[in-house]
Amino acid sequence: MMTYCCFTVHFIDDGWQLKKKILAFRNLRYNYDMGAVHEVFKHVLTEWSINKNVRFIFLDITPPKDHMIGELRSKVSDQAPPIHRHLFCVPSYAQILGLLVQDGFSEIRSVLYKIRECIEYVKGSSLIRQKFQEAINNGSLQDREMPTLDVPARWDTTFLMLKSSLEFITAFNHLEQLDDAFKVNPSAEEWNKATAVFECLKEFYKSTCNFPTSRDDYFLSVRDVYKNLHGWKQSDYVYVRAMANRMKGKFDEYWGEASLALGISAVLDPSYKLDIIEYGYRQIYGSDAYLRYYQKFLDNLICEYNKYAKDFRSQGPSSSAMADVSRCTSSSNSFKEWRKGKYERNTVHSQWNELVQYLEKRPENLDKDGNVLAWWLDNAQNFPILGKMARDFLAIPVSTVISKSSEVMKMASVHDGVRPEIAEALICGKDWWLDSPNCKWCQPKL
Repeated sequence: MMTYCCFTVHFIDDGWQLKKKILAFRNLRYNYDMGAVHEVFKHVLTEWSINKNVRFIFLDITPPKDHMIGELRSKVSDQAPPIHRHLFCVPSYAQILGLLVQDGFSEIRSVLYKIRECIEYVKGSSLIRQKFQEAINNGSLQDREMPTLDVPARWDTTFLMLKSSLEFITAFNHLEQLDDAFKVNPSAEEWNKATAVFECLKEFYKSTCNFPTSRDDYFLSVRDVYKNLHGWKQSDYVYVRAMANRMKGKFDEYWGEASLALGISAVLDPSYKLDIIEYGYRQIYGSDAYLRYYQKFLDNLICEYNKYAKDFRSQGPSSSAMADVSRCTSSSNSFKEWRKGKYERNTVHSQWNELVQYLEKRPENLDKDGNVLAWWLDNAQNFPILGKMARDFLAIPVSTVISKSSEVMKMASVHDGVRPEIAEALICGKDWWLDSPNCKWCQPKL
């Protein structure tokens, strides 16, 4: 069995069009570690000559593994100076939801093991299937979908296995009465525990089925996660409280790192600015605590802006402008030259206050993300520093960074068994070809 690592880049081009491209599709050892992923990552960046242009790294590992995320983040952070001075490295939203669900599964690991044995037992012979059908009929469950075994690497299949099995509790219990050899049926206490955990986990499953597609939906989704975790921490069941505490610690770590990047991208949407941050933080932290977190976000926003301003100042034409201003302050200058230099100096200084000027204006009435980029196309010259930030931050996908992952996996399954370099050529080639404006398959059909 081969394990692949897909690298997808998201960026905004010079025409303020959002682009995404598969850079590489590399084969890894089956028992790979994050050291191997990190080496491939560095090689791909060097190969494409973008090692100094990376601004964000979002991780999506299947199955999700918390220790791997932390390990890769540590390795990337060690390499951050040669890659980029200010680098965000966080798991995707889909990834963190998967990790939270795994925390829930860990509470009922023994029950899940018994459920798998129950499903295998029922399928063991025609006689047993007949007995189970009798149990189904006795419980009037004929219209329910039979439970099927999960794929352990995919938590969603484990969730669906648990969901369908819980609907057949009465049938499994009846089979236990009909068949003395059926010894793997969970006890009533175990079924109750599985039911309680399932009621929690279905909230995350709903989130994965309805991923946020806008920044306001994203903040509301995070709010819902926090509300659920807070409620579960007050549960009457010790195991639900323990599960909620582990989940909250993990989600706090994710949100602490992702909130700045996603928050800045929301601020750089002229239809939201700081309003969505204030509202979202009130919803997430409550009226008593939100000011503390909101102020911390503002401090980090200003700090990030100052980093861009410093880069802009070192690369832009400001040095010559400042030199001209300096010459105008000479004692030999006339009053007109002195006054001209004074206001030139104020103009130069004001460009470092773009953030204040931008935020002081009322939010724009924009409907779609495409209009946001069109707005920056028209206004980037007025806000050159913020325009550079917008090019970076607005490229962040709201829900999950590997937006082509499902298509890639389908293509990979088609090419399963071929040499890794051929699989990469086919997958990357198709992605590059279909995105080409000259591709005949991309032309509209009349």
